[in-house]
Amino acid sequence: MELTPLREDNLRDLVCLPGGLELAGKSFLGDLPRVAEWHRERLREGLRGAIAYASGTPRGFVEFMPAETAPLPIEAPGACVLLCFHWAGTEPEDPTHLAEERRMLEAAIDSARREFTGIAALGWNHPTHYPLALLTALGFREVTRDEPIALVWLPFREGAPAPRLAPVRFLPRNLSREGRLAIDSAWSSRCPYSVSFAECLRLAVAAQEQGERISFVERCIDTRADAFEHAASPWDWGWAYLNGRPINPFALPGDTLAAEIARHVPPITAQDSAARSRGVSTAVRPRRSHTRGTPREDPDRQTRPGIPCRLEPLDMPRRRGRLSAERYRRPLR
Repeated sequence: MELTPLREDNLRDLVCLPGGLELAGKSFLGDLPRVAEWHRERLREGLRGAIAYASGTPRGFVEFMPAETAPLPIEAPGACVLLCFHWAGTEPEDPTHLAEERRMLEAAIDSARREFTGIAALGWNHPTHYPLALLTALGFREVTRDEPIALVWLPFREGAPAPRLAPVRFLPRNLSREGRLAIDSAWSSRCPYSVSFAECLRLAVAAQEQGERISFVERCIDTRADAFEHAASPWDWGWAYLNGRPINPFALPGDTLAAEIARHVPPITAQDSAARSRGVSTAVRPRRSHTRGTPREDPDRQTRPGIPCRLEPLDMPRRRGRLSAERYRRPLR
């Protein structure tokens, strides 16, 4: 393996960009060039990392950023945050896969040690996807856990303060009492899988016969401000809720996603039928989607004292707690 520092002039060699090894032979939807633009923007904000080559072919990468600009809801002054790492072209269960990822992480840690007080990361209780076992083997210690994700920390300076997660600021909606389905989702331009799922979800919502009974709000989590504003529990930058119930965004391919949405639309009541016969709408016109930018009025928007809310309504109490790791399992790359 040969490692080259990540720069804008070699960004094209990232395996997760169009033409890269990770995307080869797979079908993706959406605006995939956004992934390259996201990386260019983060490079201007201090993104560091390396591209790994094997016999001259790009095979993997590792990325980290100063905590002050990293697009994760982690507070760690003076430290950096691990963003992503991946070795492409092998099955995740192949021992070579994790061995090469470990070598990339070791190089990133050595590089970060010269500049930062420590490195924080979000590890997953999963054998191959940001695996906690790999991070702890490299010396990271667990700070806090919200299954299936844990905040871990590797200090480089004695007495360096441990990082902490930002407070939860997002709660999913539940409009079932109104006879409607609330769909809350998030995605990020940092990952082609996330970009593709966002487009799949839009198409699945557009295909619904009872679209007037659906309130669909999506959020794009691309920057540090986005990550703090939409901090969920457990935290992730790609999720979907149907009336407050989390679903696995990556486990419903093809028409199964549209069918799952249709299954969650509340049944039409006798009162709804009577209102329709009189030509009266019983549902608020849904807002299809929203990403970063100037906020627009949302008919479902509510706020709760003490919890800033600019885009999404908050009408369903939810406690921090355990959720199945299945919700978060992306395709094994």
